[in-house]
Amino acid sequence: MPSIYLEVFQNALASLGRPVVAVLAPGVPEADVYAALGDETPDAVVEWFTWCNGVLDRPGQRNDDVALIPGYAPVSIVDAVALRAKYVGDGVLAPTWIPLLAGPSGDLFAAVWSHKANASVAGVLIGEPTEIEFDNIRQMVDFFIACIERGAFFVNEQQMWSVDPDLYDAVYAEIASGGA
Repeated sequence: MPSIYLEVFQNALASLGRPVVAVLAPGVPEADVYAALGDETPDAVVEWFTWCNGVLDRPGQRNDDVALIPGYAPVSIVDAVALRAKYVGDGVLAPTWIPLLAGPSGDLFAAVWSHKANASVAGVLIGEPTEIEFDNIRQMVDFFIACIERGAFFVNEQQMWSVDPDLYDAVYAEIASGGA
């Protein structure tokens, strides 16, 4: 059973009529996550993949149809493990990491941890240095919920998932940076 914050996130997406809600792939059993990532996988990472294992493929689907947040779709545990090979040598993504969300250009939000410690979340933007964006997965999801509630993530006039960059930065400063 996912934590309340994941349910709140999914409900916020549903309230906007986001098509991704209907195609979220059911999560995998905890044993599958541990088998793929090892026994020292943090609880929050296990919880993420038991909540959602990517998206179901449907004919005519667009990237926007599967995006949990603008430009990023959830990744299945199998695809996430395979994606790691493309980012070998990124020192921020060490010692252990796994993509949670991926964009079509190769950008990622990835959980990063060491020895079953709490997983922080790195933002991987192609062409930019990788940075730790969030202290943990819960903080990332709380940020996404706040972006939806405050209009930083919104559905534009073409019915596409969009971002207000200034509002996004303001919400980020409040939630992820502690108001700095």
